[in-house]
Amino acid sequence: MNPANEKIRVLNLEDRLTDAELIEDVLRTAGLEYDFMRVGREREYCQALQEFRPDIILCDYKLPNYDGLRALQYAVQNYPDIPVIMVTGMLSDVEAVELLKAGAKDYILKDSLTRLPSAVRRVLAERAEVQARKAAEQSLHESREKLLRSLEETVKGMAALVELRDPYTAGHQRRVADISVAIAREMGLPEDEIHGIYLAAIIHDLGKIQVPVEILVKPGELEEAEYKLIREHSRVAYDILKDIEFPWPIAAMVYQHHEREDGSGYPQGLKAADILPGAKIIAVADIVESMSSHRPYRPAQGLEGALAEIERGRGLQYDVAVVDACLKLLRKQGYRFPS
Repeated sequence: MNPANEKIRVLNLEDRLTDAELIEDVLRTAGLEYDFMRVGREREYCQALQEFRPDIILCDYKLPNYDGLRALQYAVQNYPDIPVIMVTGMLSDVEAVELLKAGAKDYILKDSLTRLPSAVRRVLAERAEVQARKAAEQSLHESREKLLRSLEETVKGMAALVELRDPYTAGHQRRVADISVAIAREMGLPEDEIHGIYLAAIIHDLGKIQVPVEILVKPGELEEAEYKLIREHSRVAYDILKDIEFPWPIAAMVYQHHEREDGSGYPQGLKAADILPGAKIIAVADIVESMSSHRPYRPAQGLEGALAEIERGRGLQYDVAVVDACLKLLRKQGYRFPS
């Protein structure tokens, strides 16, 4: 709002009519356009705040039936977007500091009312700046949320594409994502980080779109060349995802989900400190879900077989904290994979 060009609503908490008239005259002489309302009691003041919805409050400090500090505190608590300037006859330094700490934007002594118009303009300009900044932040937040929703829909579409090509692992990525989220929550990770892990997990096998279907569904053991081709799926997925600007390291987590703590994983042979926490979680979730389920080249080994595997590799191939959280979920808390 530009108080020099637009009419402003001024609420004046003042018990003396003559003082209110002086305040009006000063504002009028300075060229301010305004609607002015004077109230002198607490009940009128509270009602005016709700119904008149002023742009600014000019509040006396010493009132016979109401305390100016209480009036200020009420406004700050219930109408924090309405600035308050204290206008009073006398004020000690201690009282002035107390009012400013309580939220007053300024204070004007009644024998210096000529300062009031410039103070009103400044305070309203500051208010307009704050409102503009909040509006911009809200718009940015809404744009970010819209972008994230679009990215998530894209990610889910990618996941569906992988599952269409490989009916034997249909649902695998969703189940890995589900248990990855459960493990991350059990470990106490922040929800925003967990959301990123979920998105990475739900497309962790995206790179398999470059693997011929006949290899994906081949019964029995794979030949060495076929196995090498499948092992490339992490790198392929990374190449697809690396240029998409996610708020989380989605591409890197997908790239690293077959890395192991001792450096025995692939494709980079990373060791513990170089592997992202999300990738460590997806790695354990992937092992547990895969071993628990049937594959064309082997029968399901059951949940206990999968848990025995991560116990065996605890601290060697798999992160200790991740394994412990997974075991607690499946053995003590009764977690079950979604159907």
